[in-house]
Amino acid sequence: MKSFPELRLTYGLTPPKATTAVERQREIAALQTARVNALGVDALVVYDLQDESSRTALARPFPFIETVDPADYAADHLRGVTVPKVVYQSVSRRDVPALRRSLQAIQARGHAVVLVGAPSKEGVSATTLSEAYALRSAEARQLPLGGIVIAERHEARGNEVDRMLTKLAQGCSFFISQTVYAVTSTKNLLSDLHHRCMRDGIAVPPVLVTLSPCGSLKTLEFMRWLGVSVPRWLENDLKHSADILQSSVRVSVNLFEELWSYASDKGIRLGANVESVSLGKAEIDASVEMTKQVQRILRR
Repeated sequence: MKSFPELRLTYGLTPPKATTAVERQREIAALQTARVNALGVDALVVYDLQDESSRTALARPFPFIETVDPADYAADHLRGVTVPKVVYQSVSRRDVPALRRSLQAIQARGHAVVLVGAPSKEGVSATTLSEAYALRSAEARQLPLGGIVIAERHEARGNEVDRMLTKLAQGCSFFISQTVYAVTSTKNLLSDLHHRCMRDGIAVPPVLVTLSPCGSLKTLEFMRWLGVSVPRWLENDLKHSADILQSSVRVSVNLFEELWSYASDKGIRLGANVESVSLGKAEIDASVEMTKQVQRILRR
């Protein structure tokens, strides 16, 4: 099996809604395939959405709608994508036999996987994250494994580095963050991770920070609902911007440049995962432009 490449820049997208007609799914996939192949990224990230309503008592700004299974979508509809794929798997809604089949199929296709746990401890999980890691080690050990990292969780609880090192011991070789808009909390996490790894004599794992264009105040509200920290200055700037989408691109690129410079000084392998989770042309164009700008930073 070909070795999975080191990831410095990825492009993330969401499969169409499960209710989307098959022919329309294929039209969407064809456009996504052409876009990804033209970008020159290291890999494509395919998300697995789950209903996170159990995580908060606040009303969800947008209704949750099931999407096409990401592993099937990556293997079938996106088979023309020429770069490797990183497939997310929400483990709480897959029982062990179903997850075993999925992990083995993802491994056989030469993809990587990111295992995602339940949104909260309140819901019932068909499989826990610890069980999923153990299953991957037992049944799909050659499958490249990534983990989720959340700077806001580290800011609130101070234990995100412990979680990352535990995931490293369970087989993770890289991490992808949730959407980042708060540079200070992310720097704090990277700093603590760096010094902890230095103390323990282990290499700092590669980290991809997720950047996402924001095309409306409703989208901004949804990001906050998901737990993304949006500083008040940024919220004010976006609210009063003549073009919120372009403002969010500029802010995200500047944020990444600051984080990349900080990480480079410490020898941390920091990259970016640029999200494109909208089917709107303006948002898609913004994600492509963001990817190109991040590429220029990474090539310095």
